[in-house]
Amino acid sequence: MTIPRPSVVFLDLGDTLVRAHPSWAGVYRMGLSDAGIEVVESELEQALVEATRAGGWALEVAFEATEQASFERIKEFDARVLASIGHADLPDDVFRAIEASFGARAAWHVFPDVIPAIDGLHAAGLRLAVITNWLWGAPELLHDLELARHFEALIVSARVGFNKPHPGIFGHALEVMAVAPAEAIHVGDSYAADIVGARSVGITPVLIDRRSPDPARVRELHDDLDLPVISDLYGLLDLLGVARPVGSRFG
Repeated sequence: MTIPRPSVVFLDLGDTLVRAHPSWAGVYRMGLSDAGIEVVESELEQALVEATRAGGWALEVAFEATEQASFERIKEFDARVLASIGHADLPDDVFRAIEASFGARAAWHVFPDVIPAIDGLHAAGLRLAVITNWLWGAPELLHDLELARHFEALIVSARVGFNKPHPGIFGHALEVMAVAPAEAIHVGDSYAADIVGARSVGITPVLIDRRSPDPARVRELHDDLDLPVISDLYGLLDLLGVARPVGSRFG
């Protein structure tokens, strides 16, 4: 499968460019430990999964785009998670410690295909930007990870007032990049947030599923047989007809 080469490539952040290290629950646990709270990581992991499935983030409504509002929104989510495993009515210092843990460079692993693929996209003349559902500190984190310089714009939900899949964040990204929807693609790992959201404004979506090497199975899972699916960003190069960097043929 190939798709027409766009002018602009929008890229998601979490589980597209980076993943939590050693894990989502592991980073939470480090922040809690710094605040003097010890938890069983497996219990925390299950609580996080259940809270996310229950709709822990309000994805379809506008919200206040301020730093304090960003903190209050994640605090509300974290408080529900921690209360479910026996830690209720915690002071703000605990939630600030979790926030600091996730803001640390060491908490994130940049996938090894990211920089070579980005270099390939730039060499092909494509413009790049990030669209991410993230907290206020995303731009600073991307600078710390030495990723920010590779993108013309960092479109961060906390600073826009909409989460993906709301069309507001995608429309904002199109305005910032001064590009028509038909001239852009969006790559992300969430069908509900990235694929549905991009399509809602006419952007061509690409689903990245780093857990599955079988695009056909992923398409069947989502009952979306025409969906472009890749397992890493080298696959994006293939999809766009851009040459892979030397040594990445089997990457």
